[in-house]
Amino acid sequence: MGNKEHQLSAGITVEASYVMAVVIMSMAVMIRAALGQCLRTTQVMHLHHIVEQLRYRESDEERTWGYGKAARDSGQVEGYVKTDDWEKEIRERVHEPEEILRLLTIFEGEGGQTE
Repeated sequence: MGNKEHQLSAGITVEASYVMAVVIMSMAVMIRAALGQCLRTTQVMHLHHIVEQLRYRESDEERTWGYGKAARDSGQVEGYVKTDDWEKEIRERVHEPEEILRLLTIFEGEGGQTE
């Protein structure tokens, strides 16, 4: 068996480098988009956590962090997060378990028992 050397033309190597550049750039764009989505999801989860904490407090309060703000004021909790081109806002009523007890008194009879 003879030793044959295989020679490739330089055109194939240059074309392969262009293809690899396009593949690497497209992967970088997809990774950047995935990280952006992860960041937005994390920010919304943090906002929701803070809003839920403020819903169950007894007094009005305000919390601020690097990319958002949440405040409890007069029976409602409002919070938002904002990045360069994206914003999310959450509004919730304050949790008041005593309100349901007041509403239940409507159904009570004269003896204090429900009918």
